[in-house]
Amino acid sequence: MMKRSLLVCGLMSGLVASPLSAKDYVTSEQLPEWFNTSLKKEARDLPRTRVSLPVFPINATAIGTWSDAKPIDDYWYFTVDIGSESPVECWAFQDYDGLANSLVNMMKYAVSNISKAQEKVLDSQFNFSLDMSTMGDTPVFAYNLLYNLGEPEQRVSGLLKGMSAETANGLQVCLHNEVGYRETFKDVFSSFVNAVDKSSNPQPFFHAINGMKMHGELVGVVSEKFIKDTDGDVEIVETTSLILPVDENTVASTDVRVRSWSRADGTLINAYQYAVENSELSSAMGVSMPDDKWVLEGEIQGKAISSELAFTGEFISNFGAYLETQKLAASDKTSATYYMWNADTDPTQATATELQKNGTENGLLKLTADVIGFKVNYTVDEAFIMQNAEMKMGPMDFHISPMYVSGKPTEL
Repeated sequence: MMKRSLLVCGLMSGLVASPLSAKDYVTSEQLPEWFNTSLKKEARDLPRTRVSLPVFPINATAIGTWSDAKPIDDYWYFTVDIGSESPVECWAFQDYDGLANSLVNMMKYAVSNISKAQEKVLDSQFNFSLDMSTMGDTPVFAYNLLYNLGEPEQRVSGLLKGMSAETANGLQVCLHNEVGYRETFKDVFSSFVNAVDKSSNPQPFFHAINGMKMHGELVGVVSEKFIKDTDGDVEIVETTSLILPVDENTVASTDVRVRSWSRADGTLINAYQYAVENSELSSAMGVSMPDDKWVLEGEIQGKAISSELAFTGEFISNFGAYLETQKLAASDKTSATYYMWNADTDPTQATATELQKNGTENGLLKLTADVIGFKVNYTVDEAFIMQNAEMKMGPMDFHISPMYVSGKPTEL
């Protein structure tokens, strides 16, 4: 289904989350004095240790005293001494669910393991903080979880901190089970990510990372890479990762990855998508044209699907959508329509996209993309790179804006 050259201790139990616009959901006023004091602890003057993992590859110095990499199944495990009671634990994965699901799952398993080690039942947990950011061209998620174990008279409480980052080499995750050391933990994790050798990776001619806000809170990132391959075609990798606070106790996680190939004229060769929602594979499917018909293969909710599409025309790729925008901008027309394969709408048929010009504002071209009644209003600069986008899905309002941009999407 792909191009042939390449076939994831006492805290009140009545804490309430702060408004969703805040990164820290639990405020200092809701916490006992000892906890707020412990939160301020940080390590000072930590040594640097060379971290080596040739298969990833990682080869550089990182903050703290790192153990050697321990191979476990298909991933690698490190411990990092930062002078605290508990070490920082870090992992490098080349097979993983995604930026969001992997982090949330590991936090969940870690709390379970802490409960077993303490021989105390998990009484309650609370979303302490959530943040999304970038380190250069690398998207980063940070999620902190406050937990309470055991009965009130013998309660044990803690703060589990987690961070994940997805580079072209794979996924890196670090956890730390101790109150305090929040900035130290970030510094250790950053040094871990910066230790990755990226020199062997093909460089995309366009790479954009956009942040997605829901009701004013940053809840996810969308990344898009265009790479010209040896055949002159364009390899497109698009990832969407979301961690949505459901309530003060839980979050919902989603990771979607789409890999496709496009001809230089913007028409689609083939595409493959998989989606993981709350640790479960919700879909994995691809579309290709082995003969003269588009063929869909894969699975949805565990059920196999295989069918020929009635649509026999040309699909426009993500790369091609930029070319269509460029054409419309240069013409006297006010709208244009093209067809894409979109697994999120209906993978069994073509999805029509109507693109409309709406004039300019502050030097930016205003556009509306209408996809089967779902509208996205956005602006682009002179290179047709999205600057701001607004969309509404039922009762939810989303705002998308750039976090990192390199290159131009229409220049091979």
